[in-house]
Amino acid sequence: MKKIEQAAQLIEQNKSLFICPICRGEMRVENTSVICTSNHQFDLAKKGYINFYAKSSPKDYDKKLFEARYNVIQKGMYDRLHQKIADIIDALDHRSATIFDLGCGEGSHLQKITNKLNRSSVGIGMDIAKDGILTAAKYHQGQIWTVADLAKSPFQSGKTDILLNILSPANYQEFKRLLHTDGHLIKVIPRSNYLQEIREQVMDEKQQSYTNTEVLEHIKQHFENLEVQTIHYQWQVPPDVREDLWNMTPLTWGKEIKQPIEKVTIDLEIIIAQK
Repeated sequence: MKKIEQAAQLIEQNKSLFICPICRGEMRVENTSVICTSNHQFDLAKKGYINFYAKSSPKDYDKKLFEARYNVIQKGMYDRLHQKIADIIDALDHRSATIFDLGCGEGSHLQKITNKLNRSSVGIGMDIAKDGILTAAKYHQGQIWTVADLAKSPFQSGKTDILLNILSPANYQEFKRLLHTDGHLIKVIPRSNYLQEIREQVMDEKQQSYTNTEVLEHIKQHFENLEVQTIHYQWQVPPDVREDLWNMTPLTWGKEIKQPIEKVTIDLEIIIAQK
């Protein structure tokens, strides 16, 4: 089965999750198009994704960045994070899970987490960057990949069991709209030492100082029931992805690498919030 046909089949099986981003009408699938009750039509791409976003994608988030990110993640940079999130999801009271990854980039986080789950799941990845979704559809099968705007996402209210937001911008009003009554937000944010080996090469000492206190306080304004877990480790960077590590993050835009990075610090907080 071709990728476009697989994508159409997956969306047809889960069409109740979707809503028209233009008029908020319900959606149906006809061949390889998704059409709402007002006949707004969105065609699936041959690569196996659907584009709900009418504007141009951010130029800096391009194929080079997402291919580099894919290569690094496949080598295991975030494996411990993925396992920890999968364990968190397995421990929650959902027999099966509808999992949305908002700001999914090239899709590796969603793919690896769902592969580690001990339960059935439906995975949907969304990003505003078309090149990220193109990369996701290229490498990852069995998920639904969408280009869309977080401020006007094409999903029904109250249908999401697990909402992932991993090192990506947030829209907490939209998160609350999407989550099921018993749903959970799992948001990953950096701590002070995250990627410190890269930041030491591109920032002065004052810029290197970082705290996520403001982000945590902002989340608490929207979600009262919070649990915060910490994950910290150093990852030995394989020589064949050291250049990719440099190219995968906006931190290095316009900067030249001074010396190869042999190890990098992963220092993150995982916030589990219930609606």
